[in-house]
Amino acid sequence: MSLQVHPYCSELEEAVKSLSHKAWILFKYNKDYDHQRMSCVFNEDGNLICVGYLRHGIADDHDVFEIEMPTNELASNRMDEIRMALFPTFIDTCQKLRNPNKKTKLVAWNDFYGNGDFCKEKGFIPYQTYYKAQRSLERPLPEIRMPVGVDVQYHPMEYKEERINYTELENQFFQGVVYRSVNMLEWMMGGPELHTISAFEGDELVGSVMCWQTGAVERLFVIPRWRNKGLAKFLIAKGFEYHIKNGRNEVETLVNEQNKEAMKLLESMGYSFPVKLELKALDI
Repeated sequence: MSLQVHPYCSELEEAVKSLSHKAWILFKYNKDYDHQRMSCVFNEDGNLICVGYLRHGIADDHDVFEIEMPTNELASNRMDEIRMALFPTFIDTCQKLRNPNKKTKLVAWNDFYGNGDFCKEKGFIPYQTYYKAQRSLERPLPEIRMPVGVDVQYHPMEYKEERINYTELENQFFQGVVYRSVNMLEWMMGGPELHTISAFEGDELVGSVMCWQTGAVERLFVIPRWRNKGLAKFLIAKGFEYHIKNGRNEVETLVNEQNKEAMKLLESMGYSFPVKLELKALDI
């Protein structure tokens, strides 16, 4: 017998929750996934061993669908079979969800969950390169003053209008697989910890950074007229302070290799770049 692939349904909720809490809450609570299908892979004994779905993003001239394939221990020796079983459903989902007026790319990190040959065979080519930037908080921290003219504070975004404004501004600086909708932001805000620190000039949002319980200091952006004034460094430093207060001794973020300005900024704040991650893409 071979592996069986079935679409997600409410009867599978507990099994999916046990395999991947992230996948379960995405499809249960994030409205971005209302129109999408999650594929559930079962072994010959009827046990769920993997779920597959796509994360939708946008870039300047194309749509991006990022492959997600969380598994459990029962899948460890069967990844080749799982890839073969799920790949047609990924292609089918891309075709159904894509904007017919734009190019579409199906993307996978590094080697498609352990098999570079599979990527090559299916026609994936290099798309983007990222580095995982890391910094120990046990090392001395820089002393950076808040620039004159802004107020930096915790930003709970309690009202819908605030969340819409934040998302519209943020997406001017982040595109591709890291694209975020208001639905995605609201979903993340419902989790155990998302701490957003923002800078305001009067009532205008001019910069921000997000902190996660994982130790992430990410999604940093500063509008052009406030750059080169120390605001980005101050926001990062406030992120350091937040994580130290919560007992963490290391922070990390992802940075695109092409974003030399961001890499230089992170390096100046004491980050190193020990891990290189490659995103491969297939034109649909």
